[in-house]
Parts: sequence; structure tokens; C-alpha cells
Amino acid sequence: MQLIGQQPPAKLAEKSPAHGALSLPGERALVLVVDDERINREILSRMLSRNGHDVLTADSGEAALERLEEELPDLVLLDVIMSGMSGFDVLKSIRSRYPDAALPVIMVTAEAEGENVVRAFTEGANDYLTKPLDPQITLARVSLQLKLSRALSELKRSQERYALAAQGSRIGLWDWDVAQRQIFLSARWKEMLGYSDNELDSSVDSWFERIHVEDRDQFTELLGSRSSLEHGRFETEIRMRHRDGTFRWMLCSGVVQSDANGIPRRLAGSLADVTEGKVRDVLTGLPNRLLFEEQLNRVLHLDQATFGFSAILFLDLDNFKLVNDSLGHDAGDLLLCSVAKKLESCLRQTDVVARNRTKWSVARHGGDEFTVLLHCLQNHIDAEVVAERLIAALSEPFAVGVHEVAVGVSIGIAFGDGDGKSATDAIREADTAMYYAKTGGRGGYRIFDPEMQTVASARLALECDLRQAIKSHQFYLEYQPIVRLATGRVEGFEALCRWKHPRGEHVGPDVFVPVIESLGLIGRLGRVVLELACDQVQEWNRNRTAEDIVSVTVNCSSGEFGQPLFRSELLMTVARAGIDPRMLKIEVTESTLMQNPELVQQIIGELRDAGIRIGIDDFGTGYSSLAYLHRLPLDLLKIDKSFVRNMHTCSETREIVRTIIALAQSLNLDVVAEGVETPEQQQLLFEMRSTHAQGYLYSKPMPGDAVESFLDKYNPLLPPSQRRRPHEEIEQHLEQAADLLTRE
Repeated sequence: MQLIGQQPPAKLAEKSPAHGALSLPGERALVLVVDDERINREILSRMLSRNGHDVLTADSGEAALERLEEELPDLVLLDVIMSGMSGFDVLKSIRSRYPDAALPVIMVTAEAEGENVVRAFTEGANDYLTKPLDPQITLARVSLQLKLSRALSELKRSQERYALAAQGSRIGLWDWDVAQRQIFLSARWKEMLGYSDNELDSSVDSWFERIHVEDRDQFTELLGSRSSLEHGRFETEIRMRHRDGTFRWMLCSGVVQSDANGIPRRLAGSLADVTEGKVRDVLTGLPNRLLFEEQLNRVLHLDQATFGFSAILFLDLDNFKLVNDSLGHDAGDLLLCSVAKKLESCLRQTDVVARNRTKWSVARHGGDEFTVLLHCLQNHIDAEVVAERLIAALSEPFAVGVHEVAVGVSIGIAFGDGDGKSATDAIREADTAMYYAKTGGRGGYRIFDPEMQTVASARLALECDLRQAIKSHQFYLEYQPIVRLATGRVEGFEALCRWKHPRGEHVGPDVFVPVIESLGLIGRLGRVVLELACDQVQEWNRNRTAEDIVSVTVNCSSGEFGQPLFRSELLMTVARAGIDPRMLKIEVTESTLMQNPELVQQIIGELRDAGIRIGIDDFGTGYSSLAYLHRLPLDLLKIDKSFVRNMHTCSETREIVRTIIALAQSLNLDVVAEGVETPEQQQLLFEMRSTHAQGYLYSKPMPGDAVESFLDKYNPLLPPSQRRRPHEEIEQHLEQAADLLTRE
């Protein structure tokens, strides 16, 4: 049957390897024309060639299938009625190998063969043409099917590319059609939770019921939050329950599509497992606190009769801060990595672990602290053996760059015995025991007992009270006079910090100062003390002459003195109070002088240049280099009251006091002996040529507003050898009376 009209034969196109169902836009499409009449093939070939297509032809169904084996075209024009294999048979064979999106087929049928059109679509045809063919309609439909095929091919390539990228990045995809109440969860999404694609339904319930109960409400609020709707995207971390019962940290990212009223209609995004990043310490590669607590929680719930004892070891490096401060943070990081490796190696090789098949894990708790979990122990002694091995291993020097450093470790041990104990409880107990090991001399271990927790709770309460005390200005000052022994005159007062607890009792500085130092608040307290003392000494000297100036002495902790802003802040306080710098004396301990000698020497020099005098507090109780002491521009030494108290009963102590005074004289320094309570102590110090004394013999500490009254009533108290006998005073009075009579 003739298709359009008699046409000259056309030269068939050459086969091109670029052809096929995946031909790209802009390339010539390859069309296979299948018809058992030669004239029809030639007419269609010429029509297609003139319109930019390459053409293959086949004169039968069998020939068409052979052509498909040689080269895959982009489209097939297939006649329905042919001798041999019919067009439907050929279509059926094609569809058994290629879906309609991969290889479009247009059936060509007679105009009156309506039932063939229906059958063609049923068998998988993409479109149909009726004879006689209209050239424009034929070319339009061929072009349309080619465009659809290319679009579908590009969509498939895009989907494959995106799926491959998602698989390579190990993320799961999700797409939630809120309006249709349908959700798509990719196979990788389910795989991250331990399920295959067909084991978990793609439903909102499958997702939300696996979110940790503490994260579920927050996640739900985020999806509908104004911020997410306005910005069109969100990102958050949630915990999701894995098939094995553990929770995995997931990073959920997505975009929100809303309708014209701002109501979310569709959400889509990705889910990435970030558990390793959340539970691994970045520096050492060890499990971090989160993972350790999860492991510990599982162990604590195991039956002890079946699985044995469990123990938690809390480790704190003893000298890590020294390494960090002296060699730098990079060296500190290298040391932490070396310690982590040493711990793992030591636990793998420990006899107790190997012999009893004890299971273990080690984690970095934070800073220079590590935790070790031991379980399946036969008894508690096994944990002590492991602790001793770890202490021995970490006492060996570590190579840090070109340096060799020794740190040591203190260990607290707690056992997982007892019903209802949580991971947090067990770690806290081990931490408390470690604190006792640290304060007991370092380089050892202690086992937790409940009494430790009682003390720890009391200390925690004290820390909270002290924070509040600084915040609400509960600290105040009292002042104790400092007397020049030769004249008995009061030349100054030492400012003593006091704290009255809101409950009413007075707490001594020996209790609260160490705690404040450990909290890092000593600088704040020091500034409060300095401001109060400067304001008070200004008030005392408001109406005094330069010869009668009374000074105030303020103690400065090591935590304050070495701070970069200490000098400038001190001078600003002095200027703000409007006092003469000579009214202020600063006392520091020997240990403070030795921490950073060059910096300390510079600070002391600058303060003395400003007129402030500097002294060493409690000299002889610490360690200092006499050669270094000689170079410091100091003004005074203070002898600790423990020496003064015992110098009458202990000859060795008496000689120490005598030596300190002699040293001060050689350095041209004043000496203040504190804790003087008896005239005998005063006399002995005077004989040893101490310049000043301080203690209850003269006065107990007093409030600042009581000083003026004290000075008005104070009678100089001289050493016994300096006091006049009664008859000497009578003779002086008689001489003065005789002089008056003579003048008259």
C-alpha cells in the first residue's frame, strides 16, 4: 500500500555509533523504518532524512529484530500489517527487551483499522499514525516522541547520577508530600537504621517513632517553625533508634515548599549518620564522653551473676598543665595522643584483661581526663591491678617532639554495683575518687566510698555559695595593726578578707580561698579586696599629715599577680581611690615569685616605680632562690606566725627566725613578724632586730571604721627592755618641774 504518493528512492543513512535511545539533544536521531513495501520505506526515509534524521530500514519483522541487534535506534516506525511477523509480534518482542521510555515505537496502521490502534497501545506502542500519512503530522509526532524519549532519558540519567552521588556520600534521601500524606524514604535511609528497603515501611510513623523521645518534640516544632518557613530550609541533629537498640546521631537537612498562604505542602531532604563525629574525640580518635556513657549504660544493666563485675576508672594527668604552659598547646595535643595510644596498648596487654577475657573500652572525657570501662571482672581486685598497671605505664617519660616529658596520673575507681545506678552516677563517683587520689599526693588511685560523695556534695554547695557571695558582695575586710618595734607606733594595717555566710556563721579564708582559686574567681575577689582597702586607707588618711600616714597591706595570690592586666588594673584602682601610692603595700608568696621570675621582676619594678611597696608573705614556708631574691626590688619580708609561735620552745625554729632577720638586714629590707601574742615574743624579736610585729598582743583584727578610735586610744606598746621603770618616769617629771620653777 502506498503511503503518500510515488517518490524517488532515497539513499539510506550510514549507521552512527552515537545513535540510540540515549542520544543527546542536538544530535541527529536514528529512526528505524519497518515496512514490507519498498516504496513506503523509501518515501518515509526521504521525508525523515530531509528533516535532519538518520534512517535505517527493514523489510520485515525478522529483519527489524536483526537490525536492533546491530544498532539501537532512537525511534521505530513500525507497520502493523506485514507478511511474516506482524507489527504486533515485532512490538511484543521489542517490549520484552526495551521499555517504552527507552525505545519509543510508533505504529502505522490503516485508517479504518480502529481496533488495531487500541491493540497497539495495549501492546506498548507510544503513538500511532494512520495511512495515508500526512507529512507534517508524521514529522510532528516523530519529533514529539523523540523529545519525550530524550527528556525521559535525561531524567533517568539525572536520577541515576543523583542516586549514585547520594550512595557515594552515604546519605539517605526523604521526600514528604504533606498535602498527599505520602512520604518517600530511600533504601539508604533505611539501611542507616539497620533495615533493608522492604523491611521498613515508608511512612511518617516509621520515621518519627524512631526519633529519641527527647528530640521528637523539638524536631516537630522545627519543621513547622517560622524560621524554617521563612528561609525555606532547615538543618538539625537528632538521635534515631537503630535496629540493634542503640541510638545513632543523624544530621537531618531539608527544604520546605509552602503554598501561597505559607502552609507547608512538601518537604524534602537528606539524612546523614554523624555518630562517629559526635562520639569520637577529634584529637585522639578515642570514643568521647557521649559514646562512653552509652556503653556504660548498657553494661550497668547487665546481670552481674552472668557477666561479672564492672568498674569505671577516671584518669587525670598530673602535670599536663605544666607541659601545656611551658611547651605550648601543640605539644600538649601530641602528649594527649601519646597517652591515648599508651592506654589502649596497656589495656590490650594487661594480664588481668587477657587472663579473664575482661572487656574494656577507653575514652577521652575531656581536657586531660580519660575514662576506662572494665566489665566481666571476676572481682574488685582486678580493677585495682589494672589501675596500678596504668599508673606505672603513664609514669614513664613521653617523647614530645624534641622533648621528653613525664606526667603521671591519678585514678579514681568506682564499681557498677547497686540497683538503679546510672552512667552519670558511676562516672561522678569515679571522678570524686580521683579528686581524693589527686589531693592525697598524686600518682595513685582511690576507690570511691559514699563518704567521699558527702564531702563532694558539701564542696559543691560551698562553691555555689561562694559564687553567690562574690556576686552579692558578701565579703568584707577587717584590719590588724602592724607596729614598729623600736617606737611602738602603728604604721599600718593588714587587710584581712572575711566572709559571713548567709546562714550566719563566719567562714575562714583557709576554707574559702582555696575553693575560690580552684573556681578561677580569685582575680575577681582580689579586685574587690583591693578596692575596699584603697577606699578605706584613703578615709583614714584624709586629715593626716605626710609624717602620720597610715598604710594598708593587701595580700595578692599567685593567680592574680601573673595576669597580664594585673599591674594596669592595680594602678587604675589606686588612681580611682585618689590615694598616695605610698599608702599601699602588696604582699605575695615565695611560690608566686618563682613561677615566672622575669615577668615577676618586671611587675615588681614597675609597681615600685609608681610608689607601691612590695613584700614577701610567709617567708620561709615556701621555696625561693636566695640568688634570685637578691635581684628583686623588694621592701619587706614577713615571717610566718608558725615560726614566731615556736621560737621560744624550739631552738631550731629560733635560729630560722634569726637567719631570716639577718638575711633581710643584709638586703636592707624591713621584717614583719606576724602572730605575736606575748611580750616575751615581742622582746625576743626586738633583740633579733626585727623591725615590725603584728599579732593579738597589739590588737585583734577590727572593722575599718573602728581604726580611728583604736588609734586615738592606743598607747605605744614597747618591748619590755625599752620601757621605762616607774622611778625613771618620776625623776623625769621632777626635772621638768624644777625647770619650770627656775624659769619663773
